[in-house]
Parts: sequence; C-alpha cells; structure tokens
Amino acid sequence: MIPRTLAIATLLVACSLPAGANTAPNPNENARASLDKATSELQSTQKEYADLRRALYNDVNRLDDEALSLARELRALEREEELRTTKIKVLERDLDTRKGEFTYTSGLLNQYSKALVTRIHPAEFQLYRDQVANLDQKAFTSVGDPKAEMIERLKVLELGIKRLATIAGGHRFEGKALGFAGRAIEGTLFVAGPSVFFASTDKNTEGISPPADTGSGLPAVVSINKSEGSIAKAIESGKGELPFDGTMGKAIDAEVKHPGGQNKALEHVMLFGDIAKNMMFDGWVAIAICVLMILIGWSVAVRKLFYLNSINKGSAEFLRQWRSLSSNLTALDHSCGDSVSSFGGNADAAAQAIIQKSPFYEIYHIGSEEISHRLSPGPNQTKGLTARSIQAIRSSLDAGLVQIHHKLTDGLVYLTISIAGGPYVGLLGTVVGVMITFAIISKEGEVNVNAIAPGIASALLATVAGLIVAIPALFIYSYLNGRIKNTTAEIQVFIDEFVAKMAEFYPDKD
Repeated sequence: MIPRTLAIATLLVACSLPAGANTAPNPNENARASLDKATSELQSTQKEYADLRRALYNDVNRLDDEALSLARELRALEREEELRTTKIKVLERDLDTRKGEFTYTSGLLNQYSKALVTRIHPAEFQLYRDQVANLDQKAFTSVGDPKAEMIERLKVLELGIKRLATIAGGHRFEGKALGFAGRAIEGTLFVAGPSVFFASTDKNTEGISPPADTGSGLPAVVSINKSEGSIAKAIESGKGELPFDGTMGKAIDAEVKHPGGQNKALEHVMLFGDIAKNMMFDGWVAIAICVLMILIGWSVAVRKLFYLNSINKGSAEFLRQWRSLSSNLTALDHSCGDSVSSFGGNADAAAQAIIQKSPFYEIYHIGSEEISHRLSPGPNQTKGLTARSIQAIRSSLDAGLVQIHHKLTDGLVYLTISIAGGPYVGLLGTVVGVMITFAIISKEGEVNVNAIAPGIASALLATVAGLIVAIPALFIYSYLNGRIKNTTAEIQVFIDEFVAKMAEFYPDKD
C-alpha cells in the first residue's frame, strides 16, 4: 500500500513540472504509464479492501450466529437449573415428610413397646420383659442409623403380633406365680385369650391368675379347690375343660371370695384396703392424727350425750315437783336441808336421787341457801327480802347458771377442733403424698398411669380420713349445742320464775 501511494505522488509531481524540465524523450507516455500503473494499483487495493471487508462481514455473521447459539444454550441451561432447583425442593419436602413419618412411627413403636410390658398379663411379663428391654436398648443405640433403629422397633411389633397369635391358640410356658402369703411357686402357666391358668409343679396348687399387678413381676394365683386337678390335667395334656373367664379372672376371684355374689358396698370397702397398701408414711401420720381426733371427739360426744339424757330425766321430775311447790314457796324450811331436798316432804328418796342430777336443782339449791342466809336468826335477819337482797340472790343464781353452762359445754372444744382441724390434717397428708408421688415420677423421667394412680389414691385417703373426722363431729356438735342452748334457756326462765316467787312470798316487812 505505501509504495503504490509513493508512485502516485511521484506521478503527480512529474505532471506538475514545466515542460522544459523533463529531459525524458516521451513524457506523456511516461505519465500515462504511471497513471495506468497507479490506477491498476488503486483498483487492486480496492479489491483487496472489498475482500477484507467481505471476510470481516463473514466473521461478524459467524460470531453473531455463535452468540445466538450460546444464548440458546444459556437459556437451556437456565431452564435445566430451574428444573433441578424445583426437583431439589420437592426432594427436600419429601425428605422432611419422610423424617416426620419416621419420627412418628418410631415414637409410636416406642410407646407400643412400653405399653406391651405394662398391659400384658402379669403371668406373661416374665416372658416378654427381657426381650422387649433388649430390643429397646438396641433401638436406642441405633439412633444414628434410622434404618437399623426402625428394624429393631419393628421387631417389638412382630413380637406383639406373634404373642396375639400364640395366646389365641393357647400359650403354655414354665414360670412362677405368687401363692398363699406371697410365696413364689414354680409351675406351668397357660394363657388362653383373656384367661390365665396355673398349675404348680408339685400338683398342690392350681387355679386362675387375675390381672392385678402384684408389684413383684409375678402374677398371683387364686386357688380353685373344687377343680380336683382338672386344670392341671388340661394344661398338661392340652385336652379338657377350663373355667374360661372373659373378665380376666375377676369373676372367678369374686366367686371364690364371695360365693353367690359380692356385696357392692363391701367391695367398695375392700377397695380402701387396697388403696391403703400404697399409703406412704406421711399419709399414715395424718390418718393416725385423724383417728386420735375421732377417738377423743366421739368419746366426748358419747359422754356428753349420756349426761344430757340423764339430766333431762332429772329436770322433768324437778319441774313436776316445782309446779306443786311454786304455789306456796313458804312451805319450805330453807334452813333444813331435808325440807329443801324433798320439796317440803313431797318427793321421796327415789325422786330425790333423780332430781339431784338436774341443773335446775343446783339453781334451786343455791336460791334456797341464799334465802336461808337472809331469813335465819342473826344480825342480818329480816322478816322478808328487800329488793337489794333479791338482786343479790339473782346475781348468785346467774353465777350458778354460768357454772352450769361451763359444765354443760365442757369437752365440746374437742369437737370444734375435730371440725376445724380434721380436714386440714387430711389435706396436709394428701398434698404431701401427691408431692412425693410427682417427685418420684420426675426422677423416673416418664409418666405411667399405673404408677401415678396408686400414689394419688392413697394420698387422697388422708383427705377422706379428715372428712370422716369433721362431718360426724359437725353433726354431733350441732345437735349437742342445740340441746345445751335449750337447757340453758329453760334454766334462765326458771331463774326468772324463782326470783318472781321470792319477791311474791318473801316481801319486805319494813
């Protein structure tokens, strides 16, 4: 490109020179040749430029095509990434669902393994206890491997299903049962549906095993003496008749203990004995205090009741004698004790013995003595009773009434203590018992209804004892207090009448 440009420039310079300066013989031809050469070179250059531009356009088009192809590939990759992200989210949700299902299933099987050993018959407990415990331990140690944990959990379910199939056809195995006085007896147990039968190895004991938990891991056995060895023969040979019981032994147990049926009231009373077996020390302390209050309160109530009955009889006889005497009080010789005691000779010795128990007689005797002091010979002797003397006598009678009232209400404070303190003592025993029960549960780390119920029931027994103290004491106290109030009111009326009779039959003569 540069040499051709120099040639064109040289040609132009030559053309611009004067004619005289060109020493060449044919300057026009030289100029034309140079111009042709320059034109040829220019055309060649234009052609090369066009070729270069065409190649450049081709490269640009190729690059555009490649860019479009890359853009299509990028969009395809983005779509694939979106699909992959969506699949990952679906898989994550599926994984979370599977984890939740695994956790639920594992927990359900764990609860089943716990329920299996607590809800089976105590006779079977000695069979499945160790197996279920071993499977639970293996499952616990395989927590990091869900598949291995689930396999161990499912083994417990398989064990339970196998047990159902076994007992449906009758399951016989060697074991132990608790006989008389809690003695462990070796023998053969036969589980057939809800009933469990037992025959000792020595052939001395046979019967049915109730489902009650004995707390020792062994079932109890209720001996049926009238079976005459039929249970042992049926268990040993697999043939014969057994006293099948759909109540899991409860009906047979009740029939053995109470032939012909059991009294429901007696059954409830017997439940208290079962509850008392689980009573803790603090509950026994509360019940002992309640029993002490019952003994003291009821002894006071019985003594007070006999006392009130005795004085009522004497009061009735006294009022009968008083009605005949009140018409003429001067018939009494107040200075003579026999005259006062016999109501002026109207009452015989037997009547006097009855009358002297009455509180009315005490008031009557006090009044007679006061009258005697004022009418007897001496420096204070008067022909009658002055208003001041009558007032003084009335004060003595009121003082006697106070003493009688104290005598009538003596001991009732023990009933009020029983009424107020009994429920609180029982409540204290219940609260402490429940508190200890929940403390034991917190240490064990799991909630078991069979473990909670006996403790709470025995704790509530203390509250029942407190109410047994308070409720009868409340009724007895109300009854006795009512009778004492009536007696006190009648004595007050008698005092008013006695004072009125004194003012009437012993007027002041001054």
